[in-house]
Amino acid sequence: MSFQIEIDKSLKVPIYQQITDFIIKGIETGLVQVGDMLPSINQVARENNVARETVIKSFSALQERGIVQAVQGKGYFVMTKSVDIRNRVFLLFDTFSAYKQTFYKALRDSLGPNSIVDLYFHHFNPKIFKKLLREAVGNYTYYVVLPFDYPEIADYLKYVPEEHLCLTDRYPNYLKNGYSAVYQKFDDDVYKALTTAGQLIKKYNCLTLVFCDTITEVPVELKEGFERYCSQNGINYQISCGIASDEIISKGDSFLIIDDDDLVRLVEIANERKLIIGQDIGIISYNDTPLKKVVGNGISVISTDFKKMGETIAGMILNNEKVCVQNPCRFIDRGSF
Repeated sequence: MSFQIEIDKSLKVPIYQQITDFIIKGIETGLVQVGDMLPSINQVARENNVARETVIKSFSALQERGIVQAVQGKGYFVMTKSVDIRNRVFLLFDTFSAYKQTFYKALRDSLGPNSIVDLYFHHFNPKIFKKLLREAVGNYTYYVVLPFDYPEIADYLKYVPEEHLCLTDRYPNYLKNGYSAVYQKFDDDVYKALTTAGQLIKKYNCLTLVFCDTITEVPVELKEGFERYCSQNGINYQISCGIASDEIISKGDSFLIIDDDDLVRLVEIANERKLIIGQDIGIISYNDTPLKKVVGNGISVISTDFKKMGETIAGMILNNEKVCVQNPCRFIDRGSF
């Protein structure tokens, strides 16, 4: 392909931006086709008498937007005609769930049509986390990452330029301050939410935290906030690791349940034994989903606002802001407690 990049040093537009705009215009007009190789960095630098670093900055910006791809030992190749994409976001979750779907949709919709969100999962596996992050570096304009309790994560995050990184959901203690983040503070969240529900809790003889989740790892801080609330307020409580299909429950029992499978089993057991939920027994589920609004007469929840979490991060990306903020959490009373 005969394609010479031209710049005009008399313009006030930065040279790297001129190079980027010239390539984009070439793609838009059809002068450059998908699969074509761009002129080499050295060639562009030599023909225009500019620094290699300037050309690298331009090519890297195109790569981050997914317009070109670098092939080691060969060069940069055009990957798409969709040059209107302004943001290409790498989103790394632990696992997928209904409430994370709410987060994902809010992030994607708030970013708008000129952005792409690629979703990956690390499943709490440090090797997968490291591999996905290393392979993603340089191919995205922004990286939204959900970390977990594994101290080496701090080293893996250094692969990503800090100004292009945002942590979400969790901000582990082993990480330094200074990262952009929209996070939950699980101990304070559950403590404050239970305080809001305090009068309802007193209706029951015992409050059981069912501290288990078959999909994700439950933060230990959640249990600490639960125990702190119960101890300070004289609440009779216990902690269980799950709800068995033959679980013995009695009138006056109440539950804070993490796992949705446990929630289903508990509701089934209550129905079998003709215990009225919200009167005979109390149920609070952790993390809201659309289904919990309509199951039965609704399930009361303690939940962060996952929609707001996605919207907040989208705003940070679109406005190029560096923010570290705790996402709001609340108790929503739907009558099941």
